[in-house]
Amino acid sequence: MSTTLTVRTDEALSAALRQRAAAQGKTVSRVVREILEEALSERPMGLRAGHLKGRLEVPADGEDPWRRQLRERNWRS
Repeated sequence: MSTTLTVRTDEALSAALRQRAAAQGKTVSRVVREILEEALSERPMGLRAGHLKGRLEVPADGEDPWRRQLRERNWRS
């Protein structure tokens, strides 16, 4: 590592980082590096949002305003 980055956080975030680092047996710096690497990594949309697949639940009746608006704005239909 050749660059030092100083980040100011509130006490709650700092405590959460220390707690996670201790639970994982890592330094706070390493935990922060891993979080930043994950947040900044280039990943396809499917990998980033794949956990959301099939999560939308729509009411059963077909004529509620929300469903009608979806139908009107859906460019694929």
